[in-house]
Amino acid sequence: MDTELAAYSPELVVVAYTPLAYAPHTGGIAPAFTRWSVGIRRRMHCESILLAHEASLPLTLHWGRPQPILATLALSQIAQFSILTACFDCVLFSNSGTLHVWAKRLSSLANRFHTIRICSNIPFRFSPAPAADLMQTGSYVPTPTILFFGTGHESVLLDYVEEAFVALSTAVPGAGLVIVGMDHDKLRRLRPSLANRSGVHALGYLSAEQVSLWLQIATLVLAPLIEGVSARKGTVMAALQHGQAVITTRGVHTLDDIPGNEICMLAPLDRAAFAALALKAFHDPDLRAAIGLAAQKEYRAHASATVTASMILDYADQHRAAKGANLPCQRGLSRRL
Repeated sequence: MDTELAAYSPELVVVAYTPLAYAPHTGGIAPAFTRWSVGIRRRMHCESILLAHEASLPLTLHWGRPQPILATLALSQIAQFSILTACFDCVLFSNSGTLHVWAKRLSSLANRFHTIRICSNIPFRFSPAPAADLMQTGSYVPTPTILFFGTGHESVLLDYVEEAFVALSTAVPGAGLVIVGMDHDKLRRLRPSLANRSGVHALGYLSAEQVSLWLQIATLVLAPLIEGVSARKGTVMAALQHGQAVITTRGVHTLDDIPGNEICMLAPLDRAAFAALALKAFHDPDLRAAIGLAAQKEYRAHASATVTASMILDYADQHRAAKGANLPCQRGLSRRL
């Protein structure tokens, strides 16, 4: 990898910290990646930035629980990430909650830590007739469509989704729940009562183009999160990018990452309250439109790919200036994106 990087003579190297991609069979513990990161600035003679999404399992959640292996894994992940933070000029976290935890844990390095909004990974592919485009691929498009993204992670509250859909389908016969990210077999294992309901369509993984079409035709997007909405939720960012009204929850991670009250509809961590808010939003198209427009404007101003790239370069500039290093950065990059 060093040989390939050196061939480009980079002025800035940005490394995405995706430990499960580097070491999927060892819980993200990746000694080779960590060794490579040590000394990267010296070897490449350039600035370096680490983008961190999920640094480790939450130790407080698993400590003292019946499965000590998870607490052990959390400790190993914390140790690994602690080493990595010293290897880069700065670390950009995708949400304020994680930054606060690590700034407290590594106070001597806290001046290297910043937050940055993650972009949607679903490019907006405008279609004048998205429903027709979906039907051409063989998809059944319910009217109205309630959209939910989920792979089955325990942080996403399937029982909230079910309660909201029961309320919506009772009020609006014919409403359909489209689930992207898990197929019916997986949904049946995780939440059989939801899988067996009429109007539920679990489609599994879809292409980004298809997801964009579903986002364009959805009436509502449900995103109940046990830790609350924050800037680190890529599926929420995709919905905001597409101008959708997102029904989500307020929790411990709902800080100042995003102006939640202005661009989302926030419910407390209460299943009935979440369902009631979804029902209210469904019956108020003007409210949905206003929230969706505000969401799209805010996303374009603060989380688009161009804005994110520019912010990364700004942080590189700040840390280079603080060091007094003479490593000019090609600021034209952000203008060309």
